[in-house]
Amino acid sequence: MGAQGRVVCSLIFLLRALAELAENSEFYLLGDYLLGGLFTLHANMKGTVHLNYLQVPKCKEGVSSATRFTVEEISNDISLLPSVLLGYEMVDTCHMSNNIHPVLYFLSQDDYFPPIQEDYSHYVRRVVAITGPDNSKSPMTVAHFLSLSLLPQLRFPAVLRTAPGVHHQMEAMVQLMLHFRWNGILVLPSSDDYGRGNNQLLSERLAHHDIGIAFQETLPMPQPDQTMTQQEPERLEAIVGKLQQSVACAVAVFSPDLALFDFFREVLRQNFTGAVWIASESRAIDPVLHHLTQLQRTGTFLGITTQSVPIPGFSEFRVRRSQSFNSILTLSGECVVYSVYSAVYAVAYAPQNLLGCNQTGCHKEVVYPWQLLPEIWKVNFTLLGHQIFFNEQGDLSLNLEVIQWQWHLSQNPFQSIASYQPSKRQLKDICDISWHTPNSTVSSQE
Repeated sequence: MGAQGRVVCSLIFLLRALAELAENSEFYLLGDYLLGGLFTLHANMKGTVHLNYLQVPKCKEGVSSATRFTVEEISNDISLLPSVLLGYEMVDTCHMSNNIHPVLYFLSQDDYFPPIQEDYSHYVRRVVAITGPDNSKSPMTVAHFLSLSLLPQLRFPAVLRTAPGVHHQMEAMVQLMLHFRWNGILVLPSSDDYGRGNNQLLSERLAHHDIGIAFQETLPMPQPDQTMTQQEPERLEAIVGKLQQSVACAVAVFSPDLALFDFFREVLRQNFTGAVWIASESRAIDPVLHHLTQLQRTGTFLGITTQSVPIPGFSEFRVRRSQSFNSILTLSGECVVYSVYSAVYAVAYAPQNLLGCNQTGCHKEVVYPWQLLPEIWKVNFTLLGHQIFFNEQGDLSLNLEVIQWQWHLSQNPFQSIASYQPSKRQLKDICDISWHTPNSTVSSQE
């Protein structure tokens, strides 16, 4: 099938899925104002021999459940938006391959595509704001479309972020390297924008410290059908061969999971062990990669992610709504859902002035994106002990944490071993780490 045929089939599949949303209360809830969600509920299944269908929703199911839980909680709080019902509509973005079609759908009204107009200032979209996408590669593409209509996007970079920016993640990674005196590191970025961007930011920060890059190699990305060319296995073999020869033990990895499976299979094939693998938030908590057979033999896995904030009642809600995933949710560890939780609350607080809300009710008037966006920028409230407001860069001031991957069935697979405060640029509350190195101790380079 040609490229054009695949696009047409993809579009038909999407439109069919969107048409069925109203019949599925898990992804659609009618309300006076709808919040859109772009979430990866299932990976692109085409040719993904390394993926098990039930493994993908381990983390992503928690993200979509966070939206449902938060909207339900807000609806039960008569003081926040009295007499107003907040609804939602969530679309599966099929991992990273399909973001434009859902965005066009959200920007439309009763159709699947927005009309062409000279002036959109009084055009009513399907949703008032969007949370997502929930991966680190797609938001910039989505942001360009949303910026044309000033539709607020919360979660990752574009307009507003309820997850710490990548600059803070890179600084936390550098502080981790300084703490363990890793004077030389290895960097493995992917060849896409995500890999190149993170690599550049890390290099800029390393230049201000006494940490050198022993070498860096670009990981090959799978083809659209997720197969490798004839040259890619040879390149992976060469990259792992260089890792074997290096005296540096710390390896910073910036790559989507689709590229990492082939890479770590080669690492296991060459029996490369004892490394310290460091991932940014995109891969810091990855239940699918964690499940790769014998992955623990390759070394110690650390990641930088948003500090987990327990949300009262959410765990019970998630298990109650997902009985079939009960055991999976228990073993996969808590995913980061506070970002979605705070994003939905920010959207709920924002229209209070626009709707003239008081103790008895709100005026249910049309809210346009150009009205709502500045109100979201001005929100300032306390949520579970954390102050929610956006700085000049559109970021929330949230702490990060360093997590370590574990493979003991009795333990959370993603355990916090330190926290990081962006405002102070320092690690704190550092716990003991179980080093999967030859001597079971941390290694440093002279």
